Parts: sequence; C-alpha cells; structure tokens
Amino acid sequence: MISAVFKVMWLRLWRDKGALILAFILPGFIFAIFAAIFSNASGGDLDLRVSMALTSEAPASAAFAKKLETHAPFSLTTHKDWDTAHISERVRLGQDDVGFIISGDLSAPEAQPISIIKDHSREVAATVLMGQLRQLLAAQNEAAGPDLFELHSALPSHDSTAQKDPSVTYYIGATAILFLLFSAMQGAAISLNERKNGISDRLLVGPVGAVKMLTGKFLFLTLIGSLQATIIVAVGHFVFGVPVSGLIPLLALACIGAAALASALALFVASMSASTAQMNTVSTFIVLLFSAIGGSMVPRFMMPDWLQNIGQLTPNYWAIEGFYGILARGQTTAELLYVWLVLFGGAIILLSMAAFISHRMMRV
Repeated sequence: MISAVFKVMWLRLWRDKGALILAFILPGFIFAIFAAIFSNASGGDLDLRVSMALTSEAPASAAFAKKLETHAPFSLTTHKDWDTAHISERVRLGQDDVGFIISGDLSAPEAQPISIIKDHSREVAATVLMGQLRQLLAAQNEAAGPDLFELHSALPSHDSTAQKDPSVTYYIGATAILFLLFSAMQGAAISLNERKNGISDRLLVGPVGAVKMLTGKFLFLTLIGSLQATIIVAVGHFVFGVPVSGLIPLLALACIGAAALASALALFVASMSASTAQMNTVSTFIVLLFSAIGGSMVPRFMMPDWLQNIGQLTPNYWAIEGFYGILARGQTTAELLYVWLVLFGGAIILLSMAAFISHRMMRV
C-alpha cells in the first residue's frame, strides 16, 4: 500500500505540469528574493545577547567591565576565565549574537582596547553593540572615538570569504523551511478529499492501514520537499557563492530532515482538520506564525528575548540551526546531533500521531 500511495501522488503531480513547474521553480526564486532583500538589512533597537571577556588589568577597563555586569543595556554573559577563543566560539555557535573583549586600557583608546567578535549574518548586532558601548563610555567620561573598536569574525575564514555575501547562508535554511511548510500543507490537504470521497476507507484493509497510507504520503512529501530544499541550496551556491564543497552529505541530511518534519506536521494538521477549507485556514495560520517567530521572516536575534525562546518550539528554528550550523559555523554531524534528533524524532512522533488520529476518524 505504501508504494501504491506514493505512486498515485507522484502521478498526480506529474500530470499537472503547472504544479510540477511551480514545485521546482518557486523554491529557488523565493530564496533569491529573500536573500536579496534581507542579507544586507541593518539598523533598529535589538535585544542582544552579548558575551564579554576582560583580559586587561587596567583600572579603567576593569571599572567599565564591572559597570556592564550590572547596568548593561543588553543581556550580558561573562566569566573571569574567558578569553578571545571562548567569546569567538560562543558567537560562532549562536549562543550569543555578538561578543567583545576588553584587552587594553580604556584610558588610552588609541590602542583599540575593545575587540568585537561578530557573526557575518548578524552584522547589525555588532553595529548596535558599538553604539551602545560608545554611549556608556561617554557617560563614564571615557574616550569613545571611532578607533576604540577592532572588529573580528567568529567564523572560519574559508566560510566567510569564499562567497559574495556570507549572511546569505542564514536565509537558505530560513527560506527552505518556510517553503517546505507551505508545500507540504498543500500536498497533505489531498487526504481530506480522499476522506470525503470515501477513498481512504477502501484503502484501509487492516489495523495498520492508516499507518501504511500515511507513510506512503509522508515518503512522497519528504522526497519532494528534499528536492525543493536541494534546489534552494543550489541557488545559494551558484548564484550567491555559498561554498558547499565537502558539505554535500551533511546538507543532504539537513534537506531530508527539514522536509521530513514539515511533511509530518502537514499530515498531522490534515488529520485534525474536518474540511479542506478548515485545513487551508489553519495551515496558513500555522505556517505564517511559525515562520514569523521561528526566524524565517526576520532573524531571531532581532526579536525580544521571550519571543526567541518561544521560537525554539517551531520547526523553522531547528531547520535554520541545521543549515546555518553546516554552512556558516562549520559544525559536524555529531555537533548537530541535537538538531537531527528534533528534525527526525519530531517527524516520527507527528507522523505516528497523525496515523492514530486518521485511523480513529476514518472508523467513525
């Protein structure tokens, strides 16, 4: 039954040439638009997560660091034993939006006593942090001229210089999961038509009939979604210069994982919907909500801290973490294990719930 359901869905897509073209042309087109619009965005008041290290023994520097620990206008994390390597690693892994090291004497700013560690996808965070530090230094009657800061990248040089705009890497995952959710929701809506026409009842010929039928649909939607995500990665590489050499296996895992979670979520929503109209309304609301708070529409570091925490409950957050971890942070399969557990584990749980609900509803 699994192969039969898969074949039926494929033939339905193949015969609809318009839908076939849109399924494989729109992903890359939408990603290109998102990347072009948002990759150079800057400005605004941000609720930043900032890490700080003090490696200077100068009295003025120590006093300023002490003041920041209690009066910083951002969320500050620091430790007495941290150095440049610790700050760079925290920014690279996304634990903080930006970081800085006070390594010189603030009373002699000509030596650039503050080094800011930035992520290329969060250029605006470094800019905002510099402005806030200048204001605090001015209030403390310390020098706050343009030569006070030295900028450094937290990412390896081979990831940040080989492409035209490093921040584009963020929007690969952000756009991919946004499109996959919309595409999967549309494909899963077919289940409601089958239920209405009684086709599902004829296919359920055993206690595991619902599982087999949904598994076939799940495999089809996951395959199509994986291909769509691959197209987005290809556009990022060939149009925007995102380096993918040596990363193909990891990127394939991210594409499949994101597609699997989006497909399982879509089938779960379909199993809970009573009609196609209800499915369309609910699915649109869910996709837009998840994409807004999960980071697909606006980078999460631009959001309030409480909204960033809620965003971790969305598939968008985990898909972005996977793609960005691979392409920008240089993380390995083991380092991204927590991402794979959420993507694939979440897909299995949602698919099982969808099968259970569908079986109950079809037997009513």
